[in-house]
Amino acid sequence: MQAETLKNARAAAFLNRSALCLLLLPAACLVWALQAYSPQDACWLCFSLATFAWPFAGVLYLVSAGFHVDTPAQRLEKDAGFREAHGH
Repeated sequence: MQAETLKNARAAAFLNRSALCLLLLPAACLVWALQAYSPQDACWLCFSLATFAWPFAGVLYLVSAGFHVDTPAQRLEKDAGFREAHGH
């Protein structure tokens, strides 16, 4: 069980970092494009990159949420709230 939890935590961390990189990619592209193109062309290039990259980042965040691992303290709080809500 602990090995599976560790695998899920690693997968979630990898997906979160990948999504963060996709979110930051247009900003890095803008820094590069401002030196290579006119400011207007650089902005359009980065806008088009963001249009295609950010939906993929959103999908990665949603998938990583499925791998979310609660800490023991979070599980205890959740269990206590569940028991209280159901009269136990």
